[in-house]
Amino acid sequence: MPMRWKEMMLLGVAVLLFTACHPRISTDIGEAGSNAERLLSKLYKQNNELETFKGIGEIRLWNARGARTARIAWLAKVDGSRLRAEILGPSGRPLMKLAYDGRRFYFYSVTDEGVRQRRIRNPSLERAVEVPLTIRELILFLAGRFPVYEHGEVKLAVSSGPQEPDRLVLTGDWSGLKQQLNLTPDHDAVKSLSIYDRGDLRYHAELAEYRLLDGFLIPSRVRVSNGAAAGFEIRIARFWPNVAVRAQQFTISAP
Repeated sequence: MPMRWKEMMLLGVAVLLFTACHPRISTDIGEAGSNAERLLSKLYKQNNELETFKGIGEIRLWNARGARTARIAWLAKVDGSRLRAEILGPSGRPLMKLAYDGRRFYFYSVTDEGVRQRRIRNPSLERAVEVPLTIRELILFLAGRFPVYEHGEVKLAVSSGPQEPDRLVLTGDWSGLKQQLNLTPDHDAVKSLSIYDRGDLRYHAELAEYRLLDGFLIPSRVRVSNGAAAGFEIRIARFWPNVAVRAQQFTISAP
């Protein structure tokens, strides 16, 4: 069923009005000692030279009430976590615009008067998509990367059968399981990951159908769910790495 743009407008307003506390993402995973830590470090540095990107594709959102689909285009800067996304109508014209410049979140809809904005740090998407995911995490997934939360120990768990992937398990010093990374057979990429908070699943993400674009390993499909009945999937039709961007592109002005 096609996404109604009025529902997408409410989605944008929900993001604008909501923030929440999240587990702390590590800015530096430290010195690699064990084999597991060296593997984590290698995977963490994947696409490390990807600074900006833009793409176009389709987004599908679902919850217990049903599913909606829309065309979407986006522009992002990985360092500083800046994002601009536009929901497109049948003619290709934007019906809704979202932007985050690292300090303020902006929202515009063709049905609204003016641009709404709010000063906020790393906005959460939880109220909009019912998954406790931040804009910073979404940018990493679209860039073929993944967040690493503060942790104490890393272990490599080798699969017991051909149907199960090898996985990296990250635990906290006192808080138990923090995240689990399921690996591709060659250990060259992360195929899926689960994020936990005090032992409870926060969300599960899948990075599928990788392709090599200008030296970067980029998924064709990013799927994130809350482990229950809600989530979203972005299918990436086209992707352009390291494009030129301007600061003004991550703000929205009234037309």
